[in-house]
Amino acid sequence: MSSTSLTLLFFVGSVVVSLASGCSSPYQQVGGWCIFVNITGPVIDPDRPKTWFRARELCQESQGDLVSFDDERKLQAVSEHLDLNFREESEQGWVYWVGAHRTNGQWQWVNNKPLNLNSNIWLPGEPSTSATTQQGRLVQVDKVHGRRYLVSNDAALRNSPAHICERQ
Repeated sequence: MSSTSLTLLFFVGSVVVSLASGCSSPYQQVGGWCIFVNITGPVIDPDRPKTWFRARELCQESQGDLVSFDDERKLQAVSEHLDLNFREESEQGWVYWVGAHRTNGQWQWVNNKPLNLNSNIWLPGEPSTSATTQQGRLVQVDKVHGRRYLVSNDAALRNSPAHICERQ
């Protein structure tokens, strides 16, 4: 079988799986949500650094937005998906842009739902009280248990190697 035939077969198979799950490509069903994990930042592609703003644009270009963990089950499902499907670069794992951001002094998700500052999604000691903190990242703190936490970003234009999109 030629490489063109294999590529076409893979593409058709991916589309069928996406359609069967209710999610269109490049999204996959993860615990009932349509999720797309994109790792194309400075670690893999130094010519394409991604700020939170650029990551959000990329999600919107694929008819989605940065993921909002407004349901604790979604964080668990996405963490399991990451553990099973993405080889992470270091013991700390990838750092993912997600839809947490601070607007007018209030933390919220890109879907406009409030983000509870006392939620256990935050790494202890977070979010930072720094006036420059505006966006959130998902980081893996404990590789053994796969626990991921939200941390506040202290520089609005800092790059991150990956981001997670969600389509409603």
